Amino acid sequence: MEKEYYKNLAEKYFAGNITEAEISELAGWIHNNVQLSDWWEEEFEKSDTDIPLALRNKMFARIKAEVLNEPVRIPNTKPAGRPPRKALVPAWARWAAMICIPIFIAFFTYNILSISDTDIQSPFIVKADKGDKATVVLPDGTDVILNSASQLSYLRDFGKNERRVQLDGEGYFKVAHDTRHTFIVQVGELEVKVLGTVFNVCAYQDEQDVTVVLLEGKVGVHTPSSSLIMKPGEKMNYNKSTHKFTTEKVYPEDYVTWTKGSLYFQNESLDNIMKALSRVYDVTIHIDSPRIAKERFTGTIPGGGIQNALNIIMLTSPFRYEVKDSVIVLKEK
Repeated sequence: MEKEYYKNLAEKYFAGNITEAEISELAGWIHNNVQLSDWWEEEFEKSDTDIPLALRNKMFARIKAEVLNEPVRIPNTKPAGRPPRKALVPAWARWAAMICIPIFIAFFTYNILSISDTDIQSPFIVKADKGDKATVVLPDGTDVILNSASQLSYLRDFGKNERRVQLDGEGYFKVAHDTRHTFIVQVGELEVKVLGTVFNVCAYQDEQDVTVVLLEGKVGVHTPSSSLIMKPGEKMNYNKSTHKFTTEKVYPEDYVTWTKGSLYFQNESLDNIMKALSRVYDVTIHIDSPRIAKERFTGTIPGGGIQNALNIIMLTSPFRYEVKDSVIVLKEK
């Protein structure tokens, strides 16, 4: 099933009807497996000896950049004294259509069969860097949006017995319904188990609490020593130090405004808020006063940049800020 899935992705790539998320999956499949990546390169090199060397270099660089996400230097082989010609279809694209489709067919038909058990256990990893977000569609059709500085990983046998992913950071999940395979979000010792539902998990390593907000359906949250069942409209906090659960009723849509570019905080400390802002806007923020760090803020901050966010929080919090050597410093008024 998995081999057929990625074969279809390869065919969609060359047909030109593949999504950005599917390109990311295909690239991850090839790029994360050295054996398959090396084979791809060898097959391309011997695919057609009649192709001019300059054109072959350009083709291979372009395909590696797009499929393997590996920029390659192209030697300067442009003939001197020859005027450039315009073409409706680049030569490399015409050759790629003839060469790369058969390569991919052979690639997925024969060589995946030789993947070792070790290769199968190497995970797919999707990352959202600071200042960015990432969207991925899992093999079962589950939609995931990752917030800034977050990572999602899952093994290649995803969906065979269970649908398990590991999360570091924050993710918004729309889980495809499947009564035969439980969907599990693993965060350290904590597991969020569902069959099909909509929820948000926030679990950054530098924060004390893991939070789960349930929008639709029902989820079970489990640790080695305890568990609870959540209902829509509930927010669960799990303290990593005390290993205790607390729950409260909330308006869940507030907690997923980040997927649309806004931020919502409910009685949150400025210390945690500044950590969130530093991830979202990829800036360094230093709080110069312990008293400021303990101040709390409730409200929604629309998109508009770091200065706009700080100015909104300043309306109700007693601090000012300065910028020193690209570092934002919060000081008492």
